[in-house]
Amino acid sequence: MAVSGGFLDRLSGRRRWRVAVDTKLERLHAIPLFAGCDHKELSHLGTIIDSVEIKAGYALMEEGHRSHYAYVIESGTADVQIDGESVAEISDGEMIGEISLLAGGESSATVVAKTPMSLMVIPHQQFEQILRDTPGLGIAIARELAQRLQATDNRLH
Repeated sequence: MAVSGGFLDRLSGRRRWRVAVDTKLERLHAIPLFAGCDHKELSHLGTIIDSVEIKAGYALMEEGHRSHYAYVIESGTADVQIDGESVAEISDGEMIGEISLLAGGESSATVVAKTPMSLMVIPHQQFEQILRDTPGLGIAIARELAQRLQATDNRLH
């Protein structure tokens, strides 16, 4: 049942768009990965990044297949599998798919939603441009990848 006469119903089209953009900026700012980005960088990201909702069981990417998106998890949990074996669980604030976009190759793992998820989606066509335009994000991604590599190395040794 739709509620009429609410706050958004009373806003003009231009102000309604502004509220939507401000809400998206607030959501971007709340994600630790974007903490190093300033307002201008977040505004630029907000024009490129889309949000999607997916159901539990949906495969975001499959090992050995080329991925066309990077995802930032707003909420929810996903299972990371390599060779059919669960190797990690990822959740709020984490990015997935960036390795295959950076390397230009196939996905190194299968990632399946364990719960319903809210995701921010970065298309591969804009990924490199985003990194050029938002140096703070590039640094944050590099740090996250280094932490993952270190954690993997620690598990192996």
